[in-house]
Amino acid sequence: MISILQASPDPTHPASGPERPALPPAVAPEAEETPVEVPERDESHPRQSVEGPRQALELSGARTNPEKMTAFASYLLQEEGHETFTQSDARRLFQRARERIPTHFTRDFDRAVQVGWIHEGEVKGEFYLSQAAQNVIDNGFDGLRLKRGGKPASAGSASRGGARRKPRAVPAPEAFVGLDHIPTTLDEVIPYHRIKLKRDKLLWALKLAKVLGIEALQNTEAAWLTDKLGDAIPTRDMNGHFTGLRRQGFANRSMGDNAIRITEAGEEYLGSLSA
Repeated sequence: MISILQASPDPTHPASGPERPALPPAVAPEAEETPVEVPERDESHPRQSVEGPRQALELSGARTNPEKMTAFASYLLQEEGHETFTQSDARRLFQRARERIPTHFTRDFDRAVQVGWIHEGEVKGEFYLSQAAQNVIDNGFDGLRLKRGGKPASAGSASRGGARRKPRAVPAPEAFVGLDHIPTTLDEVIPYHRIKLKRDKLLWALKLAKVLGIEALQNTEAAWLTDKLGDAIPTRDMNGHFTGLRRQGFANRSMGDNAIRITEAGEEYLGSLSA
């Protein structure tokens, strides 16, 4: 035993020493072996397409006839791929939705036009929706209804004997301050009051502005001018009417200040109109 203890250690077998403390067995990170499932984003569950005109009414919350017509129009444009629609299309969707066709259909349709939800199209008898009304199926009518008094804008309360609000005096835009008179006639163009489409009336006003030395109009300026001409186009409707004119190449917007101006094609079109 003594000889064994005194023997020199074998270089191939290192001398035993105090054992190093044993390390715990390596455990692979749980995240690497079992990936944590991340909840899917909303994009993985896209909004289901509207199944039919009845569901379009329910999702939009349409209550009045003008609202229902607008919801049906949104369904035609968003779900069935129409670019424009007619009153006959709206009548057909009333039937498909098992809704009673309004007794005064044309009057109710005109109210939707008057509040700026529906616009007259380029072709007589065809219509399209304003930008604000295009998504009523998703967003509902709360943002479109008149907040004051809790009555919808399409209810036509003013025409039912309600007190009319005194019109607010609007100062002349800077471009028109120096003018003493606003002409209502133009050479080789029919008078403003004989123009039928609101879109064409906007074009007429743009032509007049150009004659007066004003190359382009802001939305508010065009609204003021059409009001002075006797049939105002509200600023809320201006973009919708401009879109129709731009599609035909009759008007465009300035790259600088986004003002609307008439094109040569628009001037030729105005000259071709007849009463």
